[in-house]
Amino acid sequence: MNKKYLWFDLGYTLLRLEREIPFKEILDRLGFFFSQDEVEKAFHITDKLFMREYPGVLAKRRAFAMPFYLGNMMYRLGVETDICPLYDLWNAVLENPLEVWVPFDYVKTELTKLSKDGYRLGIISNWDSSARPILERHGLTSLFDNIVISSEVGFEKPGKEIFEIAFQRASVTPEECLYIGDNYYDDGVGCAAVGMDFLIVNPYGSLGVEEIEDCRIISDISEIRKYL
Repeated sequence: MNKKYLWFDLGYTLLRLEREIPFKEILDRLGFFFSQDEVEKAFHITDKLFMREYPGVLAKRRAFAMPFYLGNMMYRLGVETDICPLYDLWNAVLENPLEVWVPFDYVKTELTKLSKDGYRLGIISNWDSSARPILERHGLTSLFDNIVISSEVGFEKPGKEIFEIAFQRASVTPEECLYIGDNYYDDGVGCAAVGMDFLIVNPYGSLGVEEIEDCRIISDISEIRKYL
């Protein structure tokens, strides 16, 4: 690839929820005992199920989407329990997004390397008003030339409009860009519609995305260089 601009998604591409340990602790309190790895994989598979079967639902109000999400996750874990107490406990953990969303350990190092290699960096993300404060809190804002957030521009992936806004702001063509995201149905489908190459992040190989056959999958952003 001959690319000069790299665009990134946020959630589970650059940022992650600190969720496995607190969720495991909640399950322990309710009398259900799982390893951290089992909890992490259940989250992963439930994430992918919702991306595939219920597009856009995870971006809805937490009170609307989260009980539905937790019910699916408990089914995945083989647990039969009242979702209401579980939701109340979990909702309290998620109350402040600035506290629970953190960068993956390698993110700042990898982005700095890519910038030093001459690539321009940007963000195109479906996110609410907490996006910029989270980036600022973790010292990531200055690494990006352009940050395009759905709640600010009024358009969401996979719609073409949010990508076209990004191209216009950065003065680039789709052919000059590469997008890196974790949601094939938002990121991959949207990129294909505007003619931009893309990579899909999936840390468990094909787990949860077995149906996807027409894209390149990487485990994290440190593998981007293989395709540049």
